[in-house]
Amino acid sequence: MSKLTSVSVTTLVGLIATGAGMAATTNAKAATKPTDHQSATVTTSAQTIEQAQQHVQQAQVNQATAHQLVTDKTNAAKDAQDKLDAAKNRVTTATNKVATATTNVNAAQQIKNQATPENINQAQTTVQQAGTHLTNAQDAMHQACQVVDQATTTVQSQTTSTNQATHNANIAKQTVATAQSQVDAKQADYDGLTVDSLKKEQATAQQLVNQTQAAQSAAQSNVTTANNQVTNTQDAANQAAQTATSAQQTTADAQAKQTAAQAEADKANAAMDEAKQNNDAAIAQQNQAQKDLDNLDAGKLTQQANETQTAIDQGKQNISDTQQSLSQTTTNKANADKDVANKTTNATTANNAVSQAQNNVNSATTAQNNAQTTLNQRQQAVADLQSQLAAMPTLKVDKAAWEKAVNGLVPADQIAAMTDAEYAAYTQKWNAYCQEFLETTYSNNQFTASTKDKNTKFTNINQLTKAQYEELANYALNIINQARSIWRGDNNELKTQSIDMKAAGDAAQVYSDKNVNIAETPTHLGSEIDAIAEKYHVGVRNHTWMSEQLGQTFLNNVISANGSVSMADIKEQLATDIELMLFGDGGNNSWGHFYALMGGAESSPTYLDQYYIGIAFDKFGHLHLTSRSTVNVGGVTPDTTPIASAPTVTQLKQSLATAQTAQNTAQTNLNNAKASLTAANATLATARQDATNAQSALNAAKTKQTQLANQMMALDNKLASLKTKLANDTTSLAKIKSELANLADAQAAQQKVLDNAKTRVQATSATLATATANANAKTAALKSANQTLSAAKQVQAIAEGNAQSAANTAKEAVAKAQNAVEALTNANQHVVAAKAQLAAITDKLNNFASLKQHSLNELTSAQELLSTAKTQLKQANDVLNTQQQKLDIANHSLDAAKLALDKATQFVNHRQAEYDAAKAHLSKLDHADETLVAAKAALEAAKVQLATSQTNYQTAKENAADAQQELTDAQTAAADADQAYTHAEKVLQTLKLQASLEVPTVTEKP
Repeated sequence: MSKLTSVSVTTLVGLIATGAGMAATTNAKAATKPTDHQSATVTTSAQTIEQAQQHVQQAQVNQATAHQLVTDKTNAAKDAQDKLDAAKNRVTTATNKVATATTNVNAAQQIKNQATPENINQAQTTVQQAGTHLTNAQDAMHQACQVVDQATTTVQSQTTSTNQATHNANIAKQTVATAQSQVDAKQADYDGLTVDSLKKEQATAQQLVNQTQAAQSAAQSNVTTANNQVTNTQDAANQAAQTATSAQQTTADAQAKQTAAQAEADKANAAMDEAKQNNDAAIAQQNQAQKDLDNLDAGKLTQQANETQTAIDQGKQNISDTQQSLSQTTTNKANADKDVANKTTNATTANNAVSQAQNNVNSATTAQNNAQTTLNQRQQAVADLQSQLAAMPTLKVDKAAWEKAVNGLVPADQIAAMTDAEYAAYTQKWNAYCQEFLETTYSNNQFTASTKDKNTKFTNINQLTKAQYEELANYALNIINQARSIWRGDNNELKTQSIDMKAAGDAAQVYSDKNVNIAETPTHLGSEIDAIAEKYHVGVRNHTWMSEQLGQTFLNNVISANGSVSMADIKEQLATDIELMLFGDGGNNSWGHFYALMGGAESSPTYLDQYYIGIAFDKFGHLHLTSRSTVNVGGVTPDTTPIASAPTVTQLKQSLATAQTAQNTAQTNLNNAKASLTAANATLATARQDATNAQSALNAAKTKQTQLANQMMALDNKLASLKTKLANDTTSLAKIKSELANLADAQAAQQKVLDNAKTRVQATSATLATATANANAKTAALKSANQTLSAAKQVQAIAEGNAQSAANTAKEAVAKAQNAVEALTNANQHVVAAKAQLAAITDKLNNFASLKQHSLNELTSAQELLSTAKTQLKQANDVLNTQQQKLDIANHSLDAAKLALDKATQFVNHRQAEYDAAKAHLSKLDHADETLVAAKAALEAAKVQLATSQTNYQTAKENAADAQQELTDAQTAAADADQAYTHAEKVLQTLKLQASLEVPTVTEKP
């Protein structure tokens, strides 16, 4: 065995020996345990892995059982300790109860000793006397309390009266100031309201309208001229392009005709040449026949035979040369055929390009027309938004001046210290200031109407739809919320819900039903308005309430005069009424409408509440504006859905910016479309030129092809002629030789040949004459076609130049038209503003008599109100002095009553303490026996409880000790079980390791 194996076995034996020793100890301990702890015993005599595995499993079960027993005994020990602690606490409590009961017995014994008949009688007498004293003191305190209550009520009532008198005096003083201001303002209005002044304003406004209209007309004329120029130049460009196209087509047609004429001329010339050749040949044959006849003698025939043989030899050479030329010409003709095919393909491609270019021109023309239509729509959208934006009210208010108009020129304490004369002077100055503020603010916020509002007409104010009423409500909210933002400096805005429009409509209907025309009877139907608030359960916080602001209008007067009233008229009247409520509401109103729209004074507890308004017009055309805060007051408020919101100035500006961007984009698209059309026309012209060039090249190729075909025909004819001549020469040679042999017969035959030759000459001469005449005609036609083609090319060049020039001119006209449109847009805006100003002045002038009478009525009413206000101020000051004196007396009486009540209350408290003490002492004496018996019984019960608690404590102490001992035993058994499990596991691992090393037994020595 190796050294390494020897060491390993030694180690294993040592482990086994140690394990055996531990097991023996475990068994020895286990023998001393009770029966229920025997599960901790282990056997370590395993000699095989299977036995060791069983021992491990048994040890594991024993270990779990032992640990569960520890847990149970731990819980039992804890429960026993808890019971011991509780028993100890009960012993302590019982001991304390015994001590307390002992003290109570001693005290009860002392009371029992004092409870003699004499002491009891004395205590009863003392209680009776103390009760009498307490009753007397309480009666006196009640009387003092009643006096204080009466004095307090008197002071409260008098304070209310004095405060009201002070408030009434202040209001009366302010009313006088406001009334004086109104009188001064109404007097100034009346004096200043003349026909001449209005006519001067009207003339100035008319002059401005005329100027702006003239500028508008000029701008419109410029736009028309520019548009006409665009149309004309575009038409001219299109016409020039069409002319160029037509010229190109004319050139192409002329080229085709020239090519055809060239082919016809070439064909005719070829036919003429052939006819001439035939005629020349016939003449030659005739001459030859004559010569042959003349030469029919032996000498000549011999000479002819020699010459003919020479001609035959030359003819053979000519045939060879002609065949070579024909072969080369045939090759050239094949190349020409290929060239024609290529040129035909090129011409087809060029013609297709022309078709595509024409389609592109058509598409570009459609795109330009669509772009122009889109631009027109975008321009109209911009104009509409500009009109709406111009009609949106934007308040311009001097807040500092506004605050002085509302709050006064000096603090309230300074006003109170003024004499009547000083106050009158101050009032006049203040009224003048308020009037100037109103006029300035009104002037700075002139009404502007949109085109849509001007064109929306009504013949009766009741024709307003729900949507139009909501539009008017949004218009009113816009103005009022701007004012609230300026005055309040926060974002607390008024809102409108559907219920507010219903409530306002009901309010207006009440005035219509009761025939109350506020222009004739300026009054509020308070109880009816309260009923509407109660009907819809609206109010302020938990109180049913709804306010109403009234605004007089001239809408029905406008209907009477014009037969209708526009939405612009209605909005103008609405804006005027609201501005008067906001900026001219002093005097008798004491800025009441203003404060209602602002949410009250800043010191008001409801200042930060959310308020809602509704608007409506009665049958007289007058405005009713309602407001409230909360809903569901005393019931459920129906339909609190917000009305549809209108676009704000910011939103309109954003929409305008978007529309202007769209307009610019449309203009750019139009420019691009026009540029695309120009480019498409240029491309079409180029394509047509390319097509013309391709067609010319094709025609030239076809001409060459025809020429080569004619050359081949000529060579074929020449070759045939040469072959014929060779054959003829050969025949002639044979004939000559025959003639030499048969001279007489030959002469006769030759004469016959001569006659036939003469006949042929006559026939070919006639054919030649016809062919020559035809060739001359075709040559003349070719000359004419060449002239026509040259002229067409010149016309085409001129037309293409004109088309390019026209396209450039059209592009310049488009740019000028764009500038003209921008100038017209500005001119239109100026005309709208000028006409609005003129319409306002003209309306005043048309209703001058009514306005003048209305102004006089207002002045008279203001003077009457001033007189009444002064009288009411004197009365209010007299009442205030009287009420202040009464308040001083009431306060003095209240102070004295409170002092008496304090003294009476202190005396009652003293008598009450005396009575309670006497009564308690008597009760102790009366119940001394019962108290002593009860105290003794409680003491005995406490002692019994203490003894029981002590016994229970001792039992709990013993139980806790037993439980602790059982826990200790269980813990020891659990430790033994853990050790036995560890030992069994080690034995198993040792046997497994021995088996892996092939060790025969655990006792083997190295």
